[in-house]
Amino acid sequence: MSRLLYVEGTVDRTCTQSHITYSFHIPQPTETIRIHFSYTPKLLEDQEQARGIIEESMCKYGYDEPGHSSDLWKKYIPLQNLLTLSVDDSLRHRGNAHRPEMQQEHWLGSSAASPGFLAGDNPAGMWRITVSLHAVVTETLAYQIHVLGEEAAYA
Repeated sequence: MSRLLYVEGTVDRTCTQSHITYSFHIPQPTETIRIHFSYTPKLLEDQEQARGIIEESMCKYGYDEPGHSSDLWKKYIPLQNLLTLSVDDSLRHRGNAHRPEMQQEHWLGSSAASPGFLAGDNPAGMWRITVSLHAVVTETLAYQIHVLGEEAAYA
């Protein structure tokens, strides 16, 4: 098993609704690509910060005026960070992992792949992993991506 990519990053709230793309090279076709993705923390524990974010969003999207309904904001707690992954091989888009879990493992193989990804050959060339930062509600958030290539037993 060979390491193809390992990255760590830290983002903050200003990164919400943005994307970070990493490229990595696979020198030869690989039987299975394994991706370990994690981030922390998951929840915004500070209730006053959560209230501010929720009321601002409610106002922005026309749900309610801030402070109009004193407890309506509680309907949306706990606020959670949400990061998702998408993968492109050197030839095509291979899929997305839109999951809320903080720890995720995915694989792409010739005959099977994790839900959300397309099975198929894993060609040599430049691949890309994009982290979509749908919601960063905590002041900072740390993430890791670890990509491993696994050769076929007969290779």
